[in-house]
Amino acid sequence: MGQLKILSEQTVKRCLGDEIDACFEVCAEAYRYYGRVGSVLSEPSSLYLQLPSDQGKKCRLKGAHFGDIGVAGFRLASPGSYFTWVVNSQTGQPVGLVAENWLHRRRTAVTGALTLRWLRPDLRVVALIGAGKIGFECAIALGHAFPDARIILGCRDEGRGELFRKSLPYSVSSRMNIQAIEPAVRNAEAVLTITKASIAFIQGDWLREGAIALSMGGVPEFDFTTWQRSQHFILDDLGYALKQGDLHHWVKSDGLSVEQIQARKTALIGDVALDPEKYQSVCSGLTLAVIQGMAVCDVAMAGLALERASMINAGRAVDLDSC
Repeated sequence: MGQLKILSEQTVKRCLGDEIDACFEVCAEAYRYYGRVGSVLSEPSSLYLQLPSDQGKKCRLKGAHFGDIGVAGFRLASPGSYFTWVVNSQTGQPVGLVAENWLHRRRTAVTGALTLRWLRPDLRVVALIGAGKIGFECAIALGHAFPDARIILGCRDEGRGELFRKSLPYSVSSRMNIQAIEPAVRNAEAVLTITKASIAFIQGDWLREGAIALSMGGVPEFDFTTWQRSQHFILDDLGYALKQGDLHHWVKSDGLSVEQIQARKTALIGDVALDPEKYQSVCSGLTLAVIQGMAVCDVAMAGLALERASMINAGRAVDLDSC
């Protein structure tokens, strides 16, 4: 069966912590692969396992292949931890098990920043709503994607927001200011949300004409007016988006139908990745982008981590024939 390389979270950060350009490129290539090939995800694209506890906890499994770099695999999200099981895309031979807690945060941030850069490469003011661990990576990714843009951190607690700002590299923190959520949204050309909200808290009427509402949290964040006002709609994976986040909430609580979603769809993110200039022109009005995360990017990032680990002889190798 050969060798399996196991990468801890510490090893993954050692391999990719300073490799943000490579992370952007491999996620961009994964999206372009999705745009060309189409069917790259597992069937179904996500699978849930409800755990027999009284806390409602569950595990989630998502799979994909990324033939351009020769990897495929499954991402397992269990309470408190994430792993990606990587196999050879041609043979199915196991090649790696990659801890993904930090990698998941980096992937989320990079895919959000890529989406905005493809749709609005000249973005000058972007609002970030979310000051957690993923929000931290999003701030870094936004700073990298838009080196001349101002970043507004929209939050309810200015003191917490200031602590968050000070924790960032100076190249990002020096371009960030803190505002309450409503003015942050009103003042921005694009709004990226990545929170743990329990109810929608951003009103669609706050969004500028021509702005981008980028919904990335797995919870309700934008109200239904956002859908009603949007003129263009970009999506990564409908099957997964119907299980969590804003689309899920609008279908469940506001009567939105799958047929209406399909009819409104301007493009999949894979289409945008293949021809950004086309969609910069097409999506000139208020644009809603629902990017909930695709396993093809998780697999791509895990494959990149394994490649970098092999270059510096990092990680733990397990001989599957003798263990």
